[in-house]
Amino acid sequence: MRKTLFFVAFLLLILAACNLPTNVPVTPSGPDAAFTQMAQTVAAQLTLAALKASPTPNIPPTLTPTNTPIPTNTPITPPTNTPIPCLAVGWSNATIDVTVPDNTIMAPGQVFVKTWRLTNIGSCTWNSSYQLIFDKGDGMGVSAGYAQPLTSGTVAPGQTVDVSVTLTAPSTPGTYTGYWRFRDPSGVVFGLAPNNSPWIVKIKVAQTLTLKPISSESGIVNGEGFVGLVGATPLIGVGDGLTNVAVQLFLSYDISSIPNNAIITEAKLDMRNYTKNGEPFTGLGVLNVYYQDYGALDATDYVAYVPGGNLEDWGSEAALNNVEPSPLLKTSLQSKLGTGRFKVRFQFVNFTDGDATIDALLYNPSGGVLNNPALIVTYTLP
Repeated sequence: MRKTLFFVAFLLLILAACNLPTNVPVTPSGPDAAFTQMAQTVAAQLTLAALKASPTPNIPPTLTPTNTPIPTNTPITPPTNTPIPCLAVGWSNATIDVTVPDNTIMAPGQVFVKTWRLTNIGSCTWNSSYQLIFDKGDGMGVSAGYAQPLTSGTVAPGQTVDVSVTLTAPSTPGTYTGYWRFRDPSGVVFGLAPNNSPWIVKIKVAQTLTLKPISSESGIVNGEGFVGLVGATPLIGVGDGLTNVAVQLFLSYDISSIPNNAIITEAKLDMRNYTKNGEPFTGLGVLNVYYQDYGALDATDYVAYVPGGNLEDWGSEAALNNVEPSPLLKTSLQSKLGTGRFKVRFQFVNFTDGDATIDALLYNPSGGVLNNPALIVTYTLP
């Protein structure tokens, strides 16, 4: 009985032990208790430090790699050789014109030789069967269909040849242009590369007029107010007189025959055919000419002093006898086209030398008509 009670009490003890909480720490006792507690404290601190030193790392999102395409080499197309045409003309110098450059002024009916310097830049050789032909435009002495041999020999590719033709300027003023090209033996016409264009001869035909003074509008006025018109006085001239009074000469020219659109290329005064009295260039100095648009000639047209603006001057008889163009005279005349008249005044720099003798250049009318000084005008048309 006692054994049975002991066994039952032992079972109850075991069952009670199974129902106790398992996480209740057991406090050690004895001499090892302090060391055990210290070890537990150190282990706890190490665990806490490890947690602080090792935070959860930020893991970046996975990047999808991109594939960079491998560059491809663009194939280089080899240059193609442009074939050289059989028939082509060029020039190797700075100018194609050997003679008669463009806009050369010619007299009406003037015969001239035009020469071009041309180069064979084709692949075929030219020979005497090739021709220089008049293509179009102004023939200047040749008719439509005109042709002549290009050369008497041969002109190989790369060689240069001078080609000439004899022409005649038209008889009326104006600008004239003729166009020329080559023709091969089979009739193929060819010209300057790259457009197969013709080469030209271009001239300006000039008209020259010799204008005499209008007698009824020309005369003299002296420093005392005397007016002498051509036909009313036997002497017409410029200088000084017996009473040491200066005499000025006034001449009027009819320019109505010159077209309004004319281009004056040259103007000059022919002062020759005078009679000299005394020594005007010695005592009176330089003779000047001025433009003066006077009306009916009277005493108010006399000019006592002119500081400048002369169109031409002569300082000696040698200069007076040399008929040469005057650029200022040309410009002044050009500005008066369309007005019908061109009027000028002549006077010496010194009005008198005070020697009480006549020192003058005289232009005497013949039968009431004054033929000198003459105004010589050359002009072309556009």
